[in-house]
Amino acid sequence: MKTHDLTALLEAMFHRSKEMILFVDQKGEIIHLNAQAEKTLDLSDYDRDQFVNICGHCLGMADGDDPDCTNCFLMSREKMTFQVYLRTRSGEKAAYIANFQQIDPKNHISVFTLNPLSELMKQQEFEHQKLLTQRIIQAQEDERKRISRDLHDGVTQELLNVLLEMRLYKYSTDRTELDRKIKDSEETLSHLLDYVRNISVELRPASLDDLGIEAALRTHFKWMQRQYGILVDFRTNLNKKRYRAEVETVVYRVIQEAVFNAVKYSGIDEIMVNLQESASHSGMQLYLEIKDEGAGFLMEDGPRGSGLGLFGMHERINSVDGVLNINSEPGVGTKVEGYIPVEERVL
Repeated sequence: MKTHDLTALLEAMFHRSKEMILFVDQKGEIIHLNAQAEKTLDLSDYDRDQFVNICGHCLGMADGDDPDCTNCFLMSREKMTFQVYLRTRSGEKAAYIANFQQIDPKNHISVFTLNPLSELMKQQEFEHQKLLTQRIIQAQEDERKRISRDLHDGVTQELLNVLLEMRLYKYSTDRTELDRKIKDSEETLSHLLDYVRNISVELRPASLDDLGIEAALRTHFKWMQRQYGILVDFRTNLNKKRYRAEVETVVYRVIQEAVFNAVKYSGIDEIMVNLQESASHSGMQLYLEIKDEGAGFLMEDGPRGSGLGLFGMHERINSVDGVLNINSEPGVGTKVEGYIPVEERVL
């Protein structure tokens, strides 16, 4: 390893760093501060020939009207990481993530480093959006695989069988046997038609666009009763009202996902779904509730499965400025509640 002047390197880091670095004593007097700190902090009220007190800038370690000095970091001998509010040159109250550590116990000198909280939040938001995008893409790919597998195993194979049978019709000389084969083929094609229709409904029901949420949900619940023997007690006061397309889609998908989760994990054969329009302090809202009295789960353990279903419900609700709450208890059941601000669509 090459030998360099450590003092020169440390001085270069101190002066060129994009984070604020200050050296302070036990009384809070600033002994040295780097260019970033001098550029950011409001020093106009202080004599630069004298020490500057950090308390003149600090607005407390808590977000309140008055600084909270009861647990001042200047009194700590241990390394601390915390959020602090400082007064800037623009006169604003800015939040920072601070690190404070005593580096010279004999003279009570500590180093105080500050990074704007807004920059960290931007980075965290970027990472969150990146992770969200990755999970959405993966969920889409998993769903495409499932649909592709259903089409290949359920539709393609059956159509191939019907095609082979029909090619043999021309060799049949027994009219009674031919009629039987034709009837079997008709039944197979009818079954395939229902199968494809079900896949189409899963992807996006036409009734959602044509008739609205209420009609689409009623159709979906009837289909679920036929498919799974599940009874859905559906209650609503919408009376065929229509809303923005994105709101209707979100409500339908969230209820659909919550009901499917109840079918898979609750262990019971009756689910309650409540969809109501009501007044709130800020206007009209849609309230949705999906409740079962089944197995439930511990909230701290999280749901069974990948968790992408619940994650997707939260993201869908957030996309229309709504709120989603999920509560569950083992042996008691699970309740999903959502609130979405709405305006009725004029047709």
